[in-house]
Amino acid sequence: MKKSLFLLFLLSVTGCLRGYSASLPLDTMLVQLDTHLANSKQYIDRKEKQIAEWRRKLGEAVSDEKRYEASIHLFDEYKSYKYDSAYTYANRSLHLAEKLHNRGYVAEANGGIVFCLLSSGLFKEAFDVISRIDITDVSLSSRIAYYSLYSRLYYDIADYNHEAPFQNEYIEKGSLYTDSLLRLLPEKSLKWWYSVGQKQMKERQYDASISSFSTLLQRKDLDPHTEAIVSSSLGWMYYGRNDKELAMTYLIRAAIGDIRSATKETTALRVLAGLLYERGDINRANNYVRLALEDANFYNARHRKIEVGSILPIIEQDRFDIVKKQRNVLIGFVSLVSLLFILLLIATLIIYKQVKKLRTARHTIEERNQQLQQTNNQLSEANNIKDEYIGYSFYLNSEYIDKMETLYKMINRKIAARQYDDLRTSFKEADLNKERDNMYASFDETFLKLFPGFIAAYNKLFPAEEHTRSENEKSLTSEMRIFALIRLGICETERIAKFLNYSIHTINTYKTRVKNKSLVSNEQFEAKIMEIAAVAPQ
Repeated sequence: MKKSLFLLFLLSVTGCLRGYSASLPLDTMLVQLDTHLANSKQYIDRKEKQIAEWRRKLGEAVSDEKRYEASIHLFDEYKSYKYDSAYTYANRSLHLAEKLHNRGYVAEANGGIVFCLLSSGLFKEAFDVISRIDITDVSLSSRIAYYSLYSRLYYDIADYNHEAPFQNEYIEKGSLYTDSLLRLLPEKSLKWWYSVGQKQMKERQYDASISSFSTLLQRKDLDPHTEAIVSSSLGWMYYGRNDKELAMTYLIRAAIGDIRSATKETTALRVLAGLLYERGDINRANNYVRLALEDANFYNARHRKIEVGSILPIIEQDRFDIVKKQRNVLIGFVSLVSLLFILLLIATLIIYKQVKKLRTARHTIEERNQQLQQTNNQLSEANNIKDEYIGYSFYLNSEYIDKMETLYKMINRKIAARQYDDLRTSFKEADLNKERDNMYASFDETFLKLFPGFIAAYNKLFPAEEHTRSENEKSLTSEMRIFALIRLGICETERIAKFLNYSIHTINTYKTRVKNKSLVSNEQFEAKIMEIAAVAPQ
């Protein structure tokens, strides 16, 4: 239903545009033609529907008269649509006409055969058949068809054969048959104006022919097929005058008429393709010439195939050149993009490497900063320890000097009083041990001021049952004192042994025994001791 409505709309629009289409811009008309080409199936479906209806009538016919009527109508539907089918039904019509012994039917059927032959370029065969047609005592319509066929046959062979003097002879003979035809036609009728214009065109009276055909195109009763033929003729004449714009205008109108009448035996689209090619519209020209070749193949017109085949390679070559140029441009563009992409990849790789180096450098800087911070902390700690122990040393030295001064005075006094026994008694070993214990107590007190968390951190390195001092105690065990000296940076066993008044062997024994009891490995024990933090300097 939708297709039918669209077809009716398209037909009405085409009818409205018929009177002034020549005044429309060429590009607008080309768009109209493209629209009709896109919807050509609508017209072909209508043609096939009409053909199917006459086939049905032929199948239902009960008499040879009815069969002839259906067959000749089928020929008429096929004659400009499909050569093989038209020729088949023309021969079937001839067989039925001879069977009916009807001279008019025989002439009409032979005329159909002639039309098929000349439409397919078989001019000799067409002349052979038409020469056998007898128009004695036939109807007026049969005589009109006879003279019209003869006229077209001579005009078509004149168009096909351009050699002098044959072409002019064919035109003269065609004009003689046209004159006979004009005497039979009502003056100023459709066929009369067409025959007059056709004769004037073939005799190269182009102004007169254009006037006659233009008059014919103004008629309201003009059918699409005749309109297409007349418009094609006008296009051809304007092309001969080198008025290519107007020639293309009429050829477009002719091509639209061919589409509307579902005509496959046509030249308008092929000639229009050639003009569009000259105009530089290669893509549209290529499309039209291919459609023209499809029509020629569908109709099976041999000379039309040759005509289309002569222009198709030229258009295809130019189209190939255009595609080749476009391909070269595309290749160049792709190459440029590929080069830019490669450069981008290289730049990205370089940037990635630089970023990686930057990250490595940043990581190195961070490590160096951490190391520097650690060193600064160690220096601060060392300075704190140094300051604390310098003060501690000054205090011990001052106390030691005071004791030595008191001792010297006592010795001088005893010697002066000759109290030698009392002098010997004054130097007791217990007093020296007491002094050493006082020194260790002072060391422990000073060390725990610097490392108040030492005992707690030290205990964490051992099971609970091995803890020997609580966090609140202010003194260290002998083992703790060894590792306290190590924490202060005194790692030489000899120096530790002298300070603690132990042998080197004893120091090593204590260290091994302590490490064996710890929760960490022997190799990591001293590192854990070095991690015990001191009080931050104020």
